[in-house]
Amino acid sequence: MKTAIQIGLAIIIVVLVYFIYDSIMEPVRFRQEVANREARIIDRLRDIRQVQIAHRSRYQRFSGDLDSLVYFVKNDSLPVVRAIGSVPDTLTESEAVRLGIVERDTVWRKAVDSLLRRAPYPVDSLPYVPFSDGKRFSLKASKIERGLVELPVFEASTIPEHYLFDLDEWRVYYTRTEGLRVGSLTEPSTDGNWE
Repeated sequence: MKTAIQIGLAIIIVVLVYFIYDSIMEPVRFRQEVANREARIIDRLRDIRQVQIAHRSRYQRFSGDLDSLVYFVKNDSLPVVRAIGSVPDTLTESEAVRLGIVERDTVWRKAVDSLLRRAPYPVDSLPYVPFSDGKRFSLKASKIERGLVELPVFEASTIPEHYLFDLDEWRVYYTRTEGLRVGSLTEPSTDGNWE
């Protein structure tokens, strides 16, 4: 009888240790999964920023439509200035060009060859939030006035409900309730809120 009680107590102790360990590890596993998801989403937001900056350099404005950004990457081209020669220390670049010491030539490269160089990059997936079951980033573009100058701005974002929907108790452990975003509609910034 005494041995049966000892075995029973040992089993209860093992079970309790397992539950204590599991309760300690739950937030750790959650943070690891969130870090993985956020890293992938941040990479995608950086890609959107890169394409937006290229779009602004080409058209002097940001795009407010994700599908038009995909079209831009797949079908548009970007100017690339080639420099032939070197500028002497005694001259400015414009003087060297005027004197013919340095030549500048503009060539056009397909945007897909200049942007998103991680090969093979699935350009059609650019609008979609990773781990969201097909949800799209929110993208807005506008202009703001700073010192009598109109500046183009954009903001791409997603909310935690989109990329954490399948994790239990995410509302308990997750602290970034505003989600992830890059750019701003109120400031001339292309920074992300994770930077």
